[in-house]
Amino acid sequence: MSNRRVFLKSALALAAGLSLGVGKAAAETGPFPSGVVYTADDPGMWAGKVKTHLPQVNVMDGKVTVETMHPQSQKHFIVRHTVVGMDGKVVGTQVFSPDKEPKSSYEITKRGEYYATSFCNLHDFWVTKFTV
Repeated sequence: MSNRRVFLKSALALAAGLSLGVGKAAAETGPFPSGVVYTADDPGMWAGKVKTHLPQVNVMDGKVTVETMHPQSQKHFIVRHTVVGMDGKVVGTQVFSPDKEPKSSYEITKRGEYYATSFCNLHDFWVTKFTV
């Protein structure tokens, strides 16, 4: 579990830095490193997995709900959701077991752009950008 935490923290920090347009790589490859972070626009080798792995975000009156439309099983499940601000600060996280629906809620009072992440134990790290 420690390695996952290190990976998630590193990926989130990298995503936040790249989203700010830091360095030449951001302009050439988009906001995230291809093949490391997957999005609707860049699903990489998981192109057929977008519908069930990309976090879906609903924002209403400062309450953010993140849901991944993924069936959960012992062998294949969404491990975690995380919401991160553009400044790299984590708003909140939710860890899931194979028998728990991958749906989480967060209170966000500060307007701005955020990222919702979904991590699948088999199909990697997915990100959706959204605005509150």
